[in-house]
Amino acid sequence: MKNINYILIVFLLFSCTKEIDIVIPNSGTQFVVNGYIENNQFAKVLITRSLPYFDPINDNSIGESLVNDATVTISNSIGESETLTPTYSPWFTNLTDTWYYNYTSSNMKGVEGLTYTITIEKNDTLVSASSTIPKLAPITKDSLRFLYRADDSTYCYLLGHWEDPDTIGNCIRAFTQTKPIWPSTFDNIHPESGAINHKDGWDDLFISMLEGEGNYNDEYVNGWSFSFPMYKGRGFWQEWGAQETNNNNDEVDGSTGATTGFWNIGDSVVLKWSSVDRESWDFWRSLEFNNPAGPFGAPSEANSNVSGGLGVFSGTSSEYIYLKADPGLENQLSN
Repeated sequence: MKNINYILIVFLLFSCTKEIDIVIPNSGTQFVVNGYIENNQFAKVLITRSLPYFDPINDNSIGESLVNDATVTISNSIGESETLTPTYSPWFTNLTDTWYYNYTSSNMKGVEGLTYTITIEKNDTLVSASSTIPKLAPITKDSLRFLYRADDSTYCYLLGHWEDPDTIGNCIRAFTQTKPIWPSTFDNIHPESGAINHKDGWDDLFISMLEGEGNYNDEYVNGWSFSFPMYKGRGFWQEWGAQETNNNNDEVDGSTGATTGFWNIGDSVVLKWSSVDRESWDFWRSLEFNNPAGPFGAPSEANSNVSGGLGVFSGTSSEYIYLKADPGLENQLSN
């Protein structure tokens, strides 16, 4: 009887085994747009082709994905237009304050209240997107204060205050750029000339604030006046929960433990506070939920405002506030 049972078990195991070929559909490459026009600033746009899902991502594949030979035009709601100029420098030297670009305007600057439309043409491909630069809903500058991390006088975070306008629909994105008291781990490119290995002490990019990837709106706080904490965001070169180190030591200024999300006392900080239109905000917010947890999670769809392609073109109104990260100072605004 035992022999029969063993035979049945073996038979069931082998009879239930089947090779399955999973076919990944190939929808072809699409143009991916990451661009914005900011008040008093020229438009900056990154145009690439989407990469196959399983292809490796490295400097070569990123460089090859760039679309540098399209005709890119920007126009506004008062009838002005301009053809954007392609930039032919290496892709990693053309920095906006938060990412790279390969097209820029040279005459048309952003104006609050105007709607801007960008069109991209190459062969038989036509891509377009529109966005309006909203009026800035500013943060209360005089309220900005750095506070010590709990039970620690070595690191600090930023406390802000916002008086939300009484009209619902204000969407905010917040970033900071830091000049740390220790040598920056991402300080390689001149902010204007693009020269590589230029050391000015500042991180090369602005980083979105820690909570909510820097995305906020007034859906639940319309017309309110309230204070809220802001924590230093994490650069792509950093690891959550890690101790930031100086020369690979285990301690920084005598303090141990996770310091990601906090500033060193004495760091110089620029807060970039931006109002964006709702469609642009929806795109950036949707990216937070676009990466599933684990290999079997289902990715969500990013809310692109680009017709005929992917990505976002955003109208943005921003202010830049210079601060000194030192809770001991009476006035932490800096020139």
